[in-house]
Amino acid sequence: MKAYADQRHETHKDHASSRPLSKDYELVGLMGELALSQLTGLAPDLKVKPKGDGGVDGRIYLGFSVDVKTARKPYNLIHEVGKKFADIFILAQYNGESAPATMLGFEWGVALAVAPTKKFGHEILNHYIPAHLLRPMEELERRVIKFS
Repeated sequence: MKAYADQRHETHKDHASSRPLSKDYELVGLMGELALSQLTGLAPDLKVKPKGDGGVDGRIYLGFSVDVKTARKPYNLIHEVGKKFADIFILAQYNGESAPATMLGFEWGVALAVAPTKKFGHEILNHYIPAHLLRPMEELERRVIKFS
């Protein structure tokens, strides 16, 4: 996975929308995408996309778009102000290169879009919802995932 993550990084490193905010950020994100794949049973999209994924890591039941936000220290679900919103956002915790990320909770994109904003570093303004206020993954699995 590390080699694939490095390839993603090299493909996007000069893009204006690229946000390398932490070491191995592509690997961290990729492990969240793998966890989504395991949750849904759908194959992960491992294509290298020169223009990025448009903020969508997958699609589930009824075509809902999903964006997994994976972090080493997942205190908040965050999404940059002004970027496109997926239908569903999932917060995941990175567990290292050898294990899929742990899904912690989710929120609908419409709710995250009206959440408060804050700069968490790098002068980037983000909408955010604290991890402890997210909807439980069981709700997403019961309402949406099981039908995929």
